[in-house]
Amino acid sequence: MKAALKAPQSISKWYNSCLQKVVHSLGTGARSRTIMIFLDKLDSTIADLPNFRKQQIYRAIFKSAYGSWDEVTSLPLGLRAQLSDTIPLAIDSKLIFSGDEKTVKALIRLDDSQYIETVLMKSNNKRNTICVSTQVGCPMKCAFCASAKSGFTRNLSMGEIVAQILLFSRFLKSDDAKVTNIVFMGIGEPLLNYENVIGAVRLLNQESTLNLSPRRFSISTSGILPGIERLAKEPGLEVNLAISLNAAIDKKRDSLMPVNKRYPLKRLSKALKKYFESTKRKIMIEYMLVKDTNTFKEDAVALRHFINDTEAAYVVNLIPMNDADCGFEALSKDEIFVFRDYLKRCKISFFQRAPFGEDIGAACGQLATKEHI
Repeated sequence: MKAALKAPQSISKWYNSCLQKVVHSLGTGARSRTIMIFLDKLDSTIADLPNFRKQQIYRAIFKSAYGSWDEVTSLPLGLRAQLSDTIPLAIDSKLIFSGDEKTVKALIRLDDSQYIETVLMKSNNKRNTICVSTQVGCPMKCAFCASAKSGFTRNLSMGEIVAQILLFSRFLKSDDAKVTNIVFMGIGEPLLNYENVIGAVRLLNQESTLNLSPRRFSISTSGILPGIERLAKEPGLEVNLAISLNAAIDKKRDSLMPVNKRYPLKRLSKALKKYFESTKRKIMIEYMLVKDTNTFKEDAVALRHFINDTEAAYVVNLIPMNDADCGFEALSKDEIFVFRDYLKRCKISFFQRAPFGEDIGAACGQLATKEHI
């Protein structure tokens, strides 16, 4: 019995020593910070603990989705107190629900008082998809996207990315549900924060965390060629790639997406061709339907030529324009049917994205962190 009683005290001592190193490296304000700091330093923070304690901590955070160390009764009381005091599991957030309750938007305050938004989309087939942000603000300046209005502040850390998924894991737990899919399609350009995005994917792919297959992840890019080339060479990571194309005529894409001036369509199609040759993974082509801009017959023909140039397996995802207060209008249902007919005549494979969360500013192109907590 005496030996058993000493074990928690010994563990607490080892852990406290390890924590002090982390607190010192983070500064005096570390004690008031959230799990986002913890996640970036998780392995080094608990390095001195026995393996079975490390496993318990991982299980508590990722599989059990606990929001407080007090819930983790498998850990000694002393260790729980240390964790609660030094690195709380809190995520400072506010949830906003759509009228149909299929979409939940979370406004998250980061440790430096910056804000991001992330979205849970619940489908009838028990598919729970998290739309994750990768940057505070966005540098891409796409004309149809509300995220561009706030400008760019910084990249998110890996911990700040993973915390978005953990927040909704905790929320879904109350319905005995789990996160099934993750799409990097929120605020920011994922391939400009490559290391932290891939780090988050690899962490959540681990058996000790969410054990999500890489094929459950989708990365959407505006067309950052160095990132696409790097992703093609990423070992053992069969994630899905989506290209936010939105126009297959350079002049039109220049006006909608300034990135096209640096990486024009010809270079983009070559990069996608190489990506497909290397990965054999189907590429999703995202196409926002913007009234009087990119939905004419010539646009469908140009899209067919672009697809031919890529020589890749593909599917086009049509996205009806959402109200993002950017000066563009959405197509009517009849106008969408006309463009769909153009695509059919060009023998282009496509599907139309289901609407999620437009009434709460959570749909594609609407995320803008207008609210604060």
